[in-house]
Amino acid sequence: MIEKGGWRYVQATVPGVAHRLSGGECQDACAVQALMLSNGSLALALTVADGAGSALRSQEGAEHACQTLLAECTAWLTQATDADWNPALAESWLERVQTALKQQAINAGLPVREFACTLLGAVIAVDRALFLQIGDGAIIINAGDGYRPVFWPQGGEYPNETFFVTDANAAESLECALLTEPIIEIALLTDGLQPLALHYQSRQAHEPFFRPLFQCLRDYPETGCLLELAAALERFLDSPAVNQRTHDDKTLILASRWSESQESPGGEAA
Repeated sequence: MIEKGGWRYVQATVPGVAHRLSGGECQDACAVQALMLSNGSLALALTVADGAGSALRSQEGAEHACQTLLAECTAWLTQATDADWNPALAESWLERVQTALKQQAINAGLPVREFACTLLGAVIAVDRALFLQIGDGAIIINAGDGYRPVFWPQGGEYPNETFFVTDANAAESLECALLTEPIIEIALLTDGLQPLALHYQSRQAHEPFFRPLFQCLRDYPETGCLLELAAALERFLDSPAVNQRTHDDKTLILASRWSESQESPGGEAA
């Protein structure tokens, strides 16, 4: 059952066609957790990472970065007050992730660059949300006025170049934002889905991609198993229609807020 004011979410990661053909591993990772705050409301923490294709242990780096950031976000959420919400938090969380990856590299006897990955994260409470991003990929939100990206994917000087949390100057690439508005829906995705999910000319979200996905999430029976919905999302991400547009690994988290008192994002009573 869904609790009043709570969240329904689903996540999936599938390897890209290129990795399947080469026998390589999927280098994406993601994590999401809903938790009860001290005031009785529910909050959500989400994170996605994409390992660098040139790094030897990038999948491990992406997984460790996601788990570290999720742990930092959830620990902070359990004791945070309204006054504690500050974009500067993202810098301290980045430092924790970097420290964890450096220790991982020391344990493996490898340079930290072999664990390079991008990182996206979001922490959402009832009336505010904090976002951070290093590298490509996208965070898409709906606050009741349509789908929009929080940041635009970061690119370097050359095509397919981006930034990673293991970069020496990663703090300079860090983008963070604090929004004081209720977030109804949110999606986090890696760069493998950018060709389908983003409209590059207008630098906006491609709404026809997101609308049916969120509709499926909202309409899924409360008594249904969300594992079945996750399997359906995996099949969609690995479908010929998607693989024809992108050969990269693909990760997508979708989350929709549910409340008895609010209307659904489509305008009908929830």
